[in-house]
Amino acid sequence: MSGKQTSLESFLSGGGKKRKNGNDNEETAAGEKKGGEKVAFNRKYDDSYLKYGFVSTGSSHAPNPLCIICGEKLANESMKPSKLLRHLETKHPALRDKPLDYFERKKREQMGQQQLLKATTSTNTAALRASYLVADRIAKAKKPFTIGEELILPAAKDICREMFGEAAANKIGQIPLSATTVTRRTDDIAEDIEDQLLERVNESPWYALQVDESTDVDNNAILLVYVRYIFQDDVHEDILCVRSLPTNTTGAEIFKSLNDYLSGKLNWLFCVGICTDGAASMTGRLSGLTTRVKEVAPECTSTHCVIHREMLASRKMSPELHSVLNDVVKIINHIKANALNSRLFQQLCEEMEAEHKRLLLHTEVRWLSRGKSLARVYELREPIQRFFSEKKSPLAAHFSDEEWICKLAYLCDMFHLLNELNLSLQGRMTTVFKLADKVSSFKAKLQLWGQRVPKGTFDMFPTLSGHLGNEEPGPSLSQLICDHIALLSAEFERYFPNESDPRTDKEWVRDPFANAPRESSIPLHEEHQLIEIANDGGLKSAFQTSSLASFWSKTKAEYPEIAAKALKCLLPFPTSYLCEVGFSALTATKSKLRSRLDICNTLRVSLSPISPRWDRIISGKQAQCSH
Repeated sequence: MSGKQTSLESFLSGGGKKRKNGNDNEETAAGEKKGGEKVAFNRKYDDSYLKYGFVSTGSSHAPNPLCIICGEKLANESMKPSKLLRHLETKHPALRDKPLDYFERKKREQMGQQQLLKATTSTNTAALRASYLVADRIAKAKKPFTIGEELILPAAKDICREMFGEAAANKIGQIPLSATTVTRRTDDIAEDIEDQLLERVNESPWYALQVDESTDVDNNAILLVYVRYIFQDDVHEDILCVRSLPTNTTGAEIFKSLNDYLSGKLNWLFCVGICTDGAASMTGRLSGLTTRVKEVAPECTSTHCVIHREMLASRKMSPELHSVLNDVVKIINHIKANALNSRLFQQLCEEMEAEHKRLLLHTEVRWLSRGKSLARVYELREPIQRFFSEKKSPLAAHFSDEEWICKLAYLCDMFHLLNELNLSLQGRMTTVFKLADKVSSFKAKLQLWGQRVPKGTFDMFPTLSGHLGNEEPGPSLSQLICDHIALLSAEFERYFPNESDPRTDKEWVRDPFANAPRESSIPLHEEHQLIEIANDGGLKSAFQTSSLASFWSKTKAEYPEIAAKALKCLLPFPTSYLCEVGFSALTATKSKLRSRLDICNTLRVSLSPISPRWDRIISGKQAQCSH
């Protein structure tokens, strides 16, 4: 009897195997011994459990019973009719006798609520992402932040309403695009871009800086800094930071502002180059920015922007030619400064069927304006002469002076050639080798022109040559042109001396397979590495298909010393072109109507080529619809 009692107690306590009885599970009950160890198992859901008010939730492998009345979720081991019935009778006794149709209706209601919640969450997330995408476009287009709520969202709703119906328009209306929201979105995007940039620069073995300072529309001093670094075996450029200088713009203040930003973010020891515009605060020998940077960055080399040097070299001219330039400026200002004169001159050009209708202003800070202004005056010389004659202005006499016209034609040609040189020096991803080639070529052309002018050959100056026709220029004009060319040649030699040519002893960087370094210009072990590179056929094929920086970056692992020296030559900026582009973007973004705008984050989003990590940005935000 004691044996039977023990077996019965064991059976009631859950031991042994359950028989297939009704809806009971067939699996082994929990706690069954197998080889001395407990065997865990998962109970399965049966559709008939719905009559107790329970549905399945969780994974199909280990489902949990969920009460559709109160929402309580039970453990998997409670997936048995007796425990489910106990819950129904204990928690919901009034529903004990409800038919199956009642619980099926409750199940449908619950599924509908879940689908609605899921759809709402999905819509909110999509609206959040769309809000970030639109904010990114607004910043890149340099538009006011209010344009999202005032123009973009209403326009998008109108388009969707006409194309897809009112439901689609209502869905678009859930995107939050208020000015405050766009400001926050822009800050989030800028923060993510900055994090990515700093990660890349810290991974790079070296980096170079480009620095320039200017004032915005609100007379605030703005410091703009670009960085060039190595990432994924290639050289990249990006805006590093935008700093506001609260007081002075001295070299000490500029360095302090730059150092405050770099502290804790980048290491000065890995800075190998800094390029500035050549201002005293930047290049001062005792307290300039470059001097202070070199104190904390021993390997750093300083560069005076090649474009600025070209502009300084081209500015020098004889008093006779400078007088012609001043006369042209007076003529332009007399017409452009008066609204009535501008309208009358435009009408006169239309009557005379001139190719152009307006004159162009000359501004010193605009690199190409001098040549374009002179060319436009020469092209419209007949309407200008007629205009001033009708006004009885003494300026009309210039256009009756043949020598003055010839000087103007020569200046048009010379500054057109200088503008072509200036344009060739501009652009991204330039190197000191490429720009040194351009300058050296122009210096050689100046010497050639200086030899041809005394012989009466002016075909290198098409405007002057076309104006003269078959006539010989006067000896005074020829001598004036010769003197100006000689002066330009001397100025270019002053600002670009052969002694400081960056290509000297470094042609092997540009082509290690064709140019061997001069004896003793590099250490012996580096020369051995260069010889190995020059005789490696595989590297020669890679050199022909890769950019110069990419080639040396890929060879750094195998030939570290010589590749490091080559990359340190390629990384420094030769011009401050990117800063000039950045200040143009600053002028377009921060207008008089937006003078209180904090430009730092907006400028980073609009100028940086790095794509934001949208999923990472959005994952930390709560999706909410627009009100």
